[in-house]
Amino acid sequence: MVQAVSLEYYVPVRKEKRGRPRKNKSRGKAGTGCFPLAVQLGVIAHASPSLAEEVVLECLKDSYAEATVALARKGISMSWTRVQRIVNSVGARGIERREHSILNVERNAIARGKRLAVTLDGGRVLTRKVKGGKRLESGRHGYDAEWHEPKLFLIYELDEKGRKARKGFQRCGGTMEGPDKLIELLVAELKAIGADEAECVAFLGDGAKWIWNRIDQIAEEAGIGRERIRTCLDYYHAVEHLSVIAQAYPFGSAKGQQKWLRRMKKLLLETTPDAFIGELCKYRRKRSSTIRREIQYFKTNRSAIGYAATRGEKLPIGSGSIESAVRRVVNLRIKGAGIFWKMENVEQFMHMRCQLKTGNWGRFFNELLYANAN
Repeated sequence: MVQAVSLEYYVPVRKEKRGRPRKNKSRGKAGTGCFPLAVQLGVIAHASPSLAEEVVLECLKDSYAEATVALARKGISMSWTRVQRIVNSVGARGIERREHSILNVERNAIARGKRLAVTLDGGRVLTRKVKGGKRLESGRHGYDAEWHEPKLFLIYELDEKGRKARKGFQRCGGTMEGPDKLIELLVAELKAIGADEAECVAFLGDGAKWIWNRIDQIAEEAGIGRERIRTCLDYYHAVEHLSVIAQAYPFGSAKGQQKWLRRMKKLLLETTPDAFIGELCKYRRKRSSTIRREIQYFKTNRSAIGYAATRGEKLPIGSGSIESAVRRVVNLRIKGAGIFWKMENVEQFMHMRCQLKTGNWGRFFNELLYANAN
């Protein structure tokens, strides 16, 4: 027997009414109330938890319009507007939960005694900002489109060979708010997994200053001893810089150029940084600012090009994992021809895709419902 349940509706108590008088009993900017029982049951934007999850997962895979069609094929008929409202509501709750986790770290120490790799990188997303003033003939305001750089981090467990552990854990996060915000998110995640008890933590990157200049800060704030930290410049980026020198130096023939490049790549992998840089400096030319600049690049990253020692410890020397993460999280859904985002929406969307693409969706959504109920 089906029995209807009457839900009590509560509105916030306000000392003064805000805003201008409204017609047709619309809620306006003063805010809305809620149904406490519905909140306890995990209802989000008038959708049950299972329905909300189904809608969000479809939208994370494809556009809102195509997600609406896919849902209709499953017998879930709803408007494009409602689909977007549900996704935005889940995303907003996810960001709220993320900010709460930064201030209230829940430690589970799953990294204890394990070896970790931490890598950071950025991508590109096209955002839109609505213009004010006179509307267009269509009745809408125009907008300005600008490119912004989302920044992501990836933490993953290493196996005994220095590769990503097949059944190991991984954590991914991203933000549109710049490097300082990303470091805040990374530090909170490192604390949560107990990275201070890890055997070692290897930081991998492409040499960008916004990454290297913050490693000591990350280690200190996460409580990781400096003796456990390893830094490694992505080997393939280093080889690209070697190639620039090879092209700028007058070897006389392509064969000589390739022979030199092969020899220097071998030295880079097998000798100490000092020995490699010493050999590289033999090819400095006073009139070539390009060669001088590239040699200075290796000097600046001297502490991160000890590939022989890094390989001896069975640690990775490439940062391809974060480039893959940027591709899967950002490029395959968020970045694309004709795709524009509001800043708040792309922040939410990227956060959810980070959880989905690293196998953490179930944990993320369960925590979101738990936070919703409390």
